[in-house]
Amino acid sequence: MRRLFAWSVLFAVLAGLTVLPWLMLDNAPAIEPPAEFQRTDLAGIKSLFQKHDPRRQTPDMLHSIRLDEAELNRVLNYAVKLPRVSGIAAELTPGQATLTATLTVPDNPFGRYLNITAEVAEAPGGIQIQSLQLGSLPLPGALADWVARQFHRQLLRDSTYAAMADAFSRVDFAENQATLDYRWHPELLTRLERKSVELLIPAEDQARMLVYAEQLNVLLKPYPHGSKIPLTQIVSPLFAHALQAGGDPRIENRAALTALAAYLGGVSLPRLLAGDSRSIYRAPPVLLSLYGRRDLAEHFTLSAALSINGGSQLAKAIGLMKEEEDAGKGSGFSFTDLAADLAGVRLGERATGDTAARVRQQLAAARTDADLLPDIRDLPEFMPQAEFDRRFGPVGSARYQAIIARIDARLDAHPLTQ
Repeated sequence: MRRLFAWSVLFAVLAGLTVLPWLMLDNAPAIEPPAEFQRTDLAGIKSLFQKHDPRRQTPDMLHSIRLDEAELNRVLNYAVKLPRVSGIAAELTPGQATLTATLTVPDNPFGRYLNITAEVAEAPGGIQIQSLQLGSLPLPGALADWVARQFHRQLLRDSTYAAMADAFSRVDFAENQATLDYRWHPELLTRLERKSVELLIPAEDQARMLVYAEQLNVLLKPYPHGSKIPLTQIVSPLFAHALQAGGDPRIENRAALTALAAYLGGVSLPRLLAGDSRSIYRAPPVLLSLYGRRDLAEHFTLSAALSINGGSQLAKAIGLMKEEEDAGKGSGFSFTDLAADLAGVRLGERATGDTAARVRQQLAAARTDADLLPDIRDLPEFMPQAEFDRRFGPVGSARYQAIIARIDARLDAHPLTQ
């Protein structure tokens, strides 16, 4: 009898392991991956952030964020990048939202995608799951909501999650619109930044970045505060140190370039990764330049780091967006800055690709500005919108593309970016 019972349990387990994946996994995605990152998407996300920039919010006052379906989906698909999530869509109706997500799964005989559909409703203090479906397998809404609440209780043990949960007071769903009410606490932004790093960057990579941040401090210490020096005076010994460290050149290059970009961007990696300061920002004590210009060093290095950590298409879109903004209300459209952005994108791609070892050697051997970037100072720049339109027409026009072709030709001929 015991043997029969044991065999019955084993059969049930094997049947479950076979039937459940067959019900849960699909061969087609419920949500198609979003189209390639467009400048309009970036502009929408940037405008949304500027409108609700937490650094400008009055502490402890009630604030509201209102998003329509298009804005919410744009944020979910472009601003919130999650591993294996190929697409997310939200449908908003009065009192309820239907969220559908498609996850790619490792190769298996049952299907390539896990399609998840959840119906959530407004509830006191948050939301309640009314139904949940994994592929073709429906789960009782009460069970899904109970599991979610238990998970929520476990997450409340994390101080950052608890602070976020305390800040958000109400969610309201209307036709094609969602409203989130919250009270902003100044220290929450730094907590979120640190938690994002903790979740997205493995501990060993954080330790490696801190090593390069410390090496940067050593290299910069001999220079007077506020002085300006060529970027190569720091890049060369920094990557010479990377050569001596050995290891996977793609990983070392990523850590070194990220540490360098953080410094130029005014972010203190020690404060971000290992400190408890309320602010992670610090003005660079020594200024770095390319061809005598700080802006070129910043465009070049920040674009390289963004390419490594955020993807080349995003880096290119942000670079172009910045120049378009400058044409409208800033210093004017600059093909010089855009060329530095494109060079940085190429550097990021090559530094973490098949040419990583060669790039590390080239950066360690760099002695002049020309070793990092071809001279691009003769390109048109400082053009207000009216002048840019008169000379080059809209972005993407034949005259515009002719300048981009000139830039590409110079980068193709340069040893570091070819």
